[in-house]
Amino acid sequence: MHRDWAYRLGWGVLAVWLLTACTTPFAPPTPTSAPIAPRAADLLLPTGFTAALVADGLRGPTQMIAGPDGRLWVAQLNGDENAGVGQVLSINPNTGGRRVQLEGLYKPTGIAAHGGVLWIASGRDLLAAPIGADASVGPPDPVLTALPFNGRSNGTLTVTPHGEIMYATSGSRLGNAAAPGSATLWALTPQDPANARALATGLKGAYGHVVDAQGRIWTTEIGDDPIDSGYPPDELNLVIPGADFGWPQCAGDRAPVTRYGGSVERCAQTRAPVALFAPGATPTSVAIAPWDETVLLVALWNQGEVVQVKVAPDGDNAIGQVSPFLSGLRHPQHLLAWRDGSLLVSDFASGAIYRIAPE
Repeated sequence: MHRDWAYRLGWGVLAVWLLTACTTPFAPPTPTSAPIAPRAADLLLPTGFTAALVADGLRGPTQMIAGPDGRLWVAQLNGDENAGVGQVLSINPNTGGRRVQLEGLYKPTGIAAHGGVLWIASGRDLLAAPIGADASVGPPDPVLTALPFNGRSNGTLTVTPHGEIMYATSGSRLGNAAAPGSATLWALTPQDPANARALATGLKGAYGHVVDAQGRIWTTEIGDDPIDSGYPPDELNLVIPGADFGWPQCAGDRAPVTRYGGSVERCAQTRAPVALFAPGATPTSVAIAPWDETVLLVALWNQGEVVQVKVAPDGDNAIGQVSPFLSGLRHPQHLLAWRDGSLLVSDFASGAIYRIAPE
């Protein structure tokens, strides 16, 4: 599948890339002021599932979480991604009513609430804001700044069962090697954020991640870096402590990238992916299917669809079988298993959130 930069960077964002001379996992188009959401009835789902509109009129929604007030909390760009006008909203998932919790944020692509604190992935910084007893949010303070990144954002945030905040630093290169601290999935302890531990390395863009009921960490990988011929496939990976997924020397299913010094011997020592997606698919989110813990759902941003991956054990790893699940969206951004057993899906381009549930 051929992928040129105009396609990868979205409408009108190519000029930004030329000015910054950076690669990017995905570059969203600027949200329009009046997006038109697809009708829930027009979404294509397997037999036995229904879709309903939860909220619309959002502007570039990124990550969704279950908020401490029982409502749905959503980060959104709220305009041009570089304008610093991002917000965190609290939305009633039953009525669509909303209120602004925070505003004036720079590229808020990830949020997580834990221990009375709202964590925010903001460009290449990680911020923390206190959550009051009434679920109001105070001004955020920087916790980590100038994180390694690829010129844009580092993706979403996840709270681990141990109460750590999981985040990723997207891959950047110094010559043929990964820049120190980049291309890594990290976990920090809120009480000691300066000493985050590396969970896995060699991940070009571990944008979306989730922890299942067994405590296993699953992450997507956006492999938007030229290889010897074209671009690599994107990936779904199962993380084990200390795993090396090979970037930039290895891509896809441990294939050597000779332009970056890869070899068969080097790549044989790296961890295999669970499933592969087409180059440029851009998997921005992964969730455990609320109705089947052996199925992972993955949002493919550039393909406008959500796929299901049936996983089976394979030693300390897993093998996944990919099949269609949801189509009809423009740019599915984030997936969230909701407390009622449904799945919430956000569409970045149309500014809508849908609830998907079995009949």
